[in-house]
Amino acid sequence: MTAADPVTRQVLFTPAEAAAGGRPAPPHPVWRSASRAAPAADQVLIQVHAAGLNRADLLQRDLDYTPPAGESAVPGLECAGTIAAIGPDVAGWQVGDQVCALLGSGGYASHALVSHHQLLPVPTGWTMAEAAALPEALATAWWNLRMIAGVRPGDRVLVHAANSGVGTTAVKVAQSLGATVAGTVRGPALADAVHRLGADPVVVSTALNSADELRRLAPDGFDVVLDLVGAAVADMTMVGLRTGGRWLSVGVLGGDQVSLSLRTVIRRRLVLTGGSLRSLPPAEKAAIIADLRRATPWAGPVDLRPVIAARYPAAHVAAALDHLERGGLIGKIVLTDLEEIT
Repeated sequence: MTAADPVTRQVLFTPAEAAAGGRPAPPHPVWRSASRAAPAADQVLIQVHAAGLNRADLLQRDLDYTPPAGESAVPGLECAGTIAAIGPDVAGWQVGDQVCALLGSGGYASHALVSHHQLLPVPTGWTMAEAAALPEALATAWWNLRMIAGVRPGDRVLVHAANSGVGTTAVKVAQSLGATVAGTVRGPALADAVHRLGADPVVVSTALNSADELRRLAPDGFDVVLDLVGAAVADMTMVGLRTGGRWLSVGVLGGDQVSLSLRTVIRRRLVLTGGSLRSLPPAEKAAIIADLRRATPWAGPVDLRPVIAARYPAAHVAAALDHLERGGLIGKIVLTDLEEIT
């Protein structure tokens, strides 16, 4: 890299010095300079203004998660900004367009490369911070609820961890598909916030009688359960599903080991699926984004504008990650002002 090379600034995780007692401290994010790559044939180069934070970023920081083959070591699964350059095979986009993008990695940077098949336009009237919080949560919710479960008007949907970034968006997506929505959260304050988003009922999953309460409030059961938690709410999921219901498992923060009676699955004709958006091949991610472009759900009667839990200037990325790790959020944390980082 020479002084004349175009430069991008990006975050890498650097091991910290050993903490007291000789135990290693977790890696911390450090801003580094790198040569700015030109877009490949089907790529665009985005000047990033904002980036959304996701739990996978914490796993990557703690060396518990390796980015998929071919992806950058720079964290960040979604961003929003302005197209700065386009590859020769890119159609339908031009330099200067405001976009948000679903990334395999690389969002914590002043510039990011991404296939044009993984771009969405920034909806009219949205801020860059709102747009940066959209792609990962929207694609996850849409893929599961619409493309896998086929949610239809009149369906009943239960969202576990309905206060999370994906959860708050999933509540809105289910509503936009014509479903009635309920949620589970870990505390009464979270329940009030999620109820204001339109979920009814909202059950506190940590209460001793939570499964009984869910059964009382929804005696006929749910057509679809979007499970962002895992083992900790498995009993509630089984109680909540109606005969023929669909269990969509996309998160295991509450554990990944579940005792399940296959006789019950057979007798009640239950369907259990799982999936990780980040690990999907590029063609499958492109198919989800293409379906979203055709549907333009953010243009419908339900306002899909993401719920922003907190905004942090890019220079304070370490504090933003610490906030994400503490949990208890309503919505997403977003890094802002990435184009200004020096």
